[in-house]
Amino acid sequence: MLTWIREKFGTFIISTIIGLIAVVFIFFGVFSPKSTRGLHDGAVAGKVNGDSISLSEFNRAFNQRLELFKSMGGDVKFSEEQIKAFRIREGVFQGLVRRKLLIQEARRQGLLPSDEEVRDRIREIPAFQKDGKFDLVSYQQALEANQYTPNSFERLVRDDLAVQRWEDYFKSRVHVSDEEVRQQFLMNGNKRNIKYVVLSADAGRRGVAVSPKEIENYLKDPAKLNLAKSYFESRKETDFKGRSFEVAKDEVVRSLLSTSKLDEIRVANERMADKIVPLLGAGKANDAKINAMLKASKVEVKTSGWISESNPSIPGMGAGDSKDLLGEVFQKKSTLDPSEGGKAKKYVYGPRVIVAVVIDSQKPDMGKLETERSTVIRQVASRKEREIFESWIKQLSDKAKVEPNEAVVGSEAST
Repeated sequence: MLTWIREKFGTFIISTIIGLIAVVFIFFGVFSPKSTRGLHDGAVAGKVNGDSISLSEFNRAFNQRLELFKSMGGDVKFSEEQIKAFRIREGVFQGLVRRKLLIQEARRQGLLPSDEEVRDRIREIPAFQKDGKFDLVSYQQALEANQYTPNSFERLVRDDLAVQRWEDYFKSRVHVSDEEVRQQFLMNGNKRNIKYVVLSADAGRRGVAVSPKEIENYLKDPAKLNLAKSYFESRKETDFKGRSFEVAKDEVVRSLLSTSKLDEIRVANERMADKIVPLLGAGKANDAKINAMLKASKVEVKTSGWISESNPSIPGMGAGDSKDLLGEVFQKKSTLDPSEGGKAKKYVYGPRVIVAVVIDSQKPDMGKLETERSTVIRQVASRKEREIFESWIKQLSDKAKVEPNEAVVGSEAST
């Protein structure tokens, strides 16, 4: 629970009563035999400096991560293919590794909580109380129902308290100056709305030529034929719905071959981008025309909505895809803002090409600084805490010996 809160909201943004965290650890993601992937009960998910991450610990965290994604995405159920694509097992394992490192360092420095602290915290957990007081029967029944012994649960609470101590420690090291507050406020209030088109490698491959002879030679190779069949199976309910492999095989191979021609994909996307640049503007007059041009590629004109200089994330773009773009979006006189003499521009990232233009701007209102000061202070403090923590945990990670169990975590964890 602590791990995914950090990844979603930042390492130190949320201060949660540790007893509540412990309850969530128990009552969400109870160990499921379906998640063992055929391993025996004594198997581990991996080791960190010789300390084991148990299979049950991994599965609880894994189930929690899936529950989080479901709650964010409308109760979506992830297929095994999606789990691999999103590298969910890797993320879960790495989170548990970091947690284990925190606990090991607390032990090394003599910072583990005492038995009395663990006892007091357990007695504070509402799920174990009756009429406002700790109830031993309720405690024992809850542990038994969730496959915990008193010792294993107390160890969990002790570990949570140790992690909390590190969070408190890093919070205590942060000071926020008035100038930092002012700069953060300016960045929060400096906003842009961007109109853009993302021409992905998948979109560009439709403009790449593949000859019948190339398809024929591809299908003659047994290994490549099997690859084509696997590709078809993964998309038979979407791209190739209602068709057999024999009917769709030429299209399957054309897709595979065109995807491998990255230079040609880039050229095709740049060619299309050059047509879009003079049409993409702040108004909507040409949007329908651009969408018609892109219909076969299943791409359309999008808008980002308001994004701030402090949180400049554009839907559908990774950080690497938007760094140059965002640098120009938020420069003092933007070359992408028509109101300042700018215009749409293309950005090339390998085979992926993006066209963007600023359609609206908003400047910070200094009159609101005092009203928002406390919120901005928390924002700056959280960022600084995270930076200090990440630097420190990286040093621990670089020295650590981490041994993932590939049968549990998957090959993606070691890449």
